[in-house]
Amino acid sequence: NRVIVPLSKIPENIRNAVVAIEDKRYYDHMGIDVKALLRAAYVDATTGRIVEGGSTITQQYVKNAYTGDEQTLSRKFREAVLAYQLEQTLSKDEILAKYLNTVYFGNGAYGIQAAAETYFGRAASDLTLAQAALLAGLIAAPANYDPVVRPNLATTRRNQVLTQMRELGMIEPGAFASAVQRPIN
Repeated sequence: NRVIVPLSKIPENIRNAVVAIEDKRYYDHMGIDVKALLRAAYVDATTGRIVEGGSTITQQYVKNAYTGDEQTLSRKFREAVLAYQLEQTLSKDEILAKYLNTVYFGNGAYGIQAAAETYFGRAASDLTLAQAALLAGLIAAPANYDPVVRPNLATTRRNQVLTQMRELGMIEPGAFASAVQRPIN
C-alpha cells in the first residue's frame, strides 16, 4: 500500500518531525553521521547488544531501496558508500521525499500518504502537527508504537517527537503544548 506524493504535498511539520526523531543532523552531514555512528557503537558495546542505530535518513532510504536489511558489515559498508554517493547526486529535499514515500509506517502502509490514509483517513497534506509527530514516531518500530494496539506507547513516542521538534526550534512552545494535549484518534 503506497501512494507517491511530491515533496510539495508533504507539509513541513511532517518533514521536520521525521528529521527531528530520525536524524536531527540530516541537513549537516553528507549521508553518514559519524557522531551518531560512534554514539551507537559505544552504547551497543557497553550493553553487549544492539540498542541504537546510527543510520541517517539517507542510509535508511538506501537500505529500503537498494541494499536490504541483512545484518552484515559488508551491507552496512555498501549502504554508507551508496548514501554518500546519493548525497552527491540528489538534494536533501529530494532524498527526504524519496524516503517519506518508501518508509514503512506499519499496518501495510508504505510512504507518508498511505500512512496518513491508514491511520487518519486523510491526505498527508491535511495532517495536524500531532498526527505528523505520531506518524514520524512509528518509523523506528511500527508494531511497538501502533496507536490502535498500544495507544499509551504511541502517545509517549509522539510526545518524544514533539519534544525533539521543540528542542530543535522546529515548533513554538504554544504549538508544542497544544499538540501534546491532543488525544490520539
